[in-house]
Amino acid sequence: MAKETVKKFDYERLKRKDPLLYRQLLYEIACLFVKKRLNYSQIRKEIYKRASDSKSQHHEYYDKNGEDNIKRSWVPRRIAEAIKNDFITLGDFEDADLRNDIYRFLPEAKDVNITLAPDNDALIRQACLDFDKKLTDKVKSSPRDTQIIVGVSGGKTLLEFTKTLHDIRKSLKWSKEVPDMKMKNKKVIICSLTSGGSRENIAALSDTVAANIAQELDVQASGFLGPPLFKDKEAKDIFIKDEEVQSHIDFAHRANIILTSVGNVNDDEALTSQIINSVDSNYLAELRGQYAHLGDILYNCYNGDNGNPIPLVPIHDRVFSVIACRDLWTMVDNKQTECIVVAKGYKKGYHALCGLIVRTMASDIHMDFECARGLIAAAKER
Repeated sequence: MAKETVKKFDYERLKRKDPLLYRQLLYEIACLFVKKRLNYSQIRKEIYKRASDSKSQHHEYYDKNGEDNIKRSWVPRRIAEAIKNDFITLGDFEDADLRNDIYRFLPEAKDVNITLAPDNDALIRQACLDFDKKLTDKVKSSPRDTQIIVGVSGGKTLLEFTKTLHDIRKSLKWSKEVPDMKMKNKKVIICSLTSGGSRENIAALSDTVAANIAQELDVQASGFLGPPLFKDKEAKDIFIKDEEVQSHIDFAHRANIILTSVGNVNDDEALTSQIINSVDSNYLAELRGQYAHLGDILYNCYNGDNGNPIPLVPIHDRVFSVIACRDLWTMVDNKQTECIVVAKGYKKGYHALCGLIVRTMASDIHMDFECARGLIAAAKER
C-alpha cells in the first residue's frame, strides 16, 4: 500500500483539531491582505514561510517534504472566511482608511502601535494576542533570574480581557513556548495598579483582574485592597507608609508591561467621575465646563486634547494612585515599559485618546472602529 503523502500545510486538520488557532490563521491572512497590502501569491508564500517556522503555532500542521497544496485560488476563499468572521471590511478597506486618517490628522500617532478592530470580540482578542506575544518574548529574552512585572488596571474592559484570555489559552504562544513552570512562577508577577471600587463592581477590581490573569498564565499575583478615596490626606499617608503597600508600589514602578483601559470623565459611569462627584458635584461640573476633553488613566485625570495632567484640587490629597501620568509617560518614553491600552466606543476616542497619544502614555493602543472615528473627529478639531 502506497504511503499517503502528507500535505505541506494541512489546514483542514488544523480547522478540525484547533478551531481557535484556525480562526487566528484567518485573522493573520486578513492582516496580510489589508494592512500589508500583499497580493494573493505573496500571501500564499508568507503562510508557507510562517508555517515552516519551528516556533510557529502552526508548525505541527506543516511537512517540508509534503506536496504544495495551497494554490493562488486558496487565498481569496480564506479572505472570504475572514470577512465572515468580521476581521476585515472588504471593498472600502475601512481599517486602512481609518488608520490613514488617524495618521493624517494626528501625526504623533505614528509613534504608537495602533491596532484597529471591527467589533468588541476582535478588539479584546487582538489585545490578548498582543499581550501574549509581548510577555512571551520578554520572558524568553531575559536572563533566567530576571523578574518580569506586569501591571494591570481594573474595569469591565479588562475583565472581558481575562475571559477571552481563558478562552484562547491553548492557542497562546505563552502556553507553547514557556512550558517551564518553575521559570514562570519565579520570573513573572502580575500586580494590580489601582485600588478600590464599588460593591456592585467588585468582580472588575484591579486585584481581581490581576488574580485572573495570573491564574490563566500560572504565575504569581500581587494585589492590595484599599479604598480609592480616603477621608483625608493623613489617612492616605498612613496607608501608603505600610510596608506591604510600599513593596507593591515599587513593583508597579518597575513594570515591564502595563495593561489598562482608558476613561472618559464626561461619562457619569466612569469611576473617576463617580469619585469626584461623591466629594463635590459642582467641581465636576466646573471641570467638564473648563475642558472639552477629559481623560483618565489609573485614577489620574488629564486633558484629553494635549495630555497635560489635571490635578483634582478638592480630592488630590485623598485619592490614591500608584502611577501618575508623568510617571507613565516617563516609563514609556524611556522604553522601560510597554503600555497596552484597550479603548472602545466613540466617546472614549473623542474625549481621551488624543492626549494619551500626544503625551505618549501608551506604546500600543487597541481600539474599535467607533473609537477610531471618535479619535479622528477630535484630531480634526485640534
